[in-house]
Amino acid sequence: MKIRYAVLLFLLAFLFQGTLLNLFAIKGATPNLILCLVSIFSFLYEDNKGIVMGVVFGLLSDLCMGQYLGIAAMGYLIIGLTVSFMREMINKENIASIIIVTICSTIGYNLIYYVISVFFFGSIYSFIYWMKIQPLYIIENIIVVLILYINLMKTIVKYRNDRYLIWKKY
Repeated sequence: MKIRYAVLLFLLAFLFQGTLLNLFAIKGATPNLILCLVSIFSFLYEDNKGIVMGVVFGLLSDLCMGQYLGIAAMGYLIIGLTVSFMREMINKENIASIIIVTICSTIGYNLIYYVISVFFFGSIYSFIYWMKIQPLYIIENIIVVLILYINLMKTIVKYRNDRYLIWKKY
């Protein structure tokens, strides 16, 4: 994918995250679109666009919407590097793989954000509240990732590795 399309996707995700998505919050939880894009881009593409865009838009979201500068950027960086490492071990074409990656990245990002907020900045949120809201974040992020993954997968893989589909060249 060209860099301008990636920047456009991340910019749209940033704008929706800060404006329209907050209107549809379920018990205070909204899907993290930038995290979904970082997970997908780090999982599907060999280059580091997802990681770089995650750090840039993480800093931008911290400046515009966050309490502290750098927490989201650091979380996106760690999640992007972890998903890039997982990419080597997991099949890209399997939908179950992206669901597992989404669950791990959502829990990992929220845990990173919680630990940094509580231990370094003295946030007042309890761990029990954090645990109660995690299933909502996971479900919402899975829905968003599946929608994005199905659309982006069509542009990445021209011919799927299907063992029942045999291509013969004569």
